[in-house]
Amino acid sequence: MRLLITKDLSIKFGGLQAVNDLHIEVNNKEIVGLIGPNGAGKTTVFNLLTGVYPPSSGAMRLEGTSIIGMKPFEINRYGIARTFQNIRLFKNMTVADNIKVSMQQSMKYHTLSAMFRLPSYWKEEHRVDTEVRELLKIFDMEDVAEQIAANLPYGLQRKLEILRALACKPKILLLDEPAAGMNPTETHVLMEIIRSIRNRFDVAILLIEHDMSLVMNICERVYVLDYGNLIAEGTPEQVRSNQRVITAYLGN
Repeated sequence: MRLLITKDLSIKFGGLQAVNDLHIEVNNKEIVGLIGPNGAGKTTVFNLLTGVYPPSSGAMRLEGTSIIGMKPFEINRYGIARTFQNIRLFKNMTVADNIKVSMQQSMKYHTLSAMFRLPSYWKEEHRVDTEVRELLKIFDMEDVAEQIAANLPYGLQRKLEILRALACKPKILLLDEPAAGMNPTETHVLMEIIRSIRNRFDVAILLIEHDMSLVMNICERVYVLDYGNLIAEGTPEQVRSNQRVITAYLGN
């Protein structure tokens, strides 16, 4: 089942063609890689998919519905959540509260219930707290739930950002360099966790990543960008042996 599809997706910044006639598909519960040299347009694609930038032309559909013209929060509610290349947490809030922020749209009590601390408020707060703890268990982070996010090591901050995106209960999760700053052991653990996230939450994953060992071992299909143009697509094996990809990105 095709979950996300773009067709002839393009964007220009002045005279610069940042993305040109991009066609990608992500199927239900699929892990797909988006790779390419620095400046190839990968993060720009994520910004298009999440409504940060409006495309100059082309189509974007999620489960058959056009998402062009939707605001970022509307696209998020419709089913696309993301992380960022540069971590964007609420640094002065606790780890648990960072995750709760993403759950606001699913909370089921009214303003009066919160003001007067009615039973419905406490029941919903208990449900949310339980879900937060369950999410923290994914990365064995229950013991840092009440720590301030700014005080976490870099690797845990990056994991927290993934958990915050998952709290939105997306249909598709966009991960922008999730392994950045991690050593090989941490990257291997992350790879297994990404697989478990896909299976546990029935979510498709589109990831940008420079760590080729992660991409080649976890992705079912890979798209390769160069100067905003799609130069290859296919299985990891097909992409790894593609001469255009070798020349533009992977090297000899």
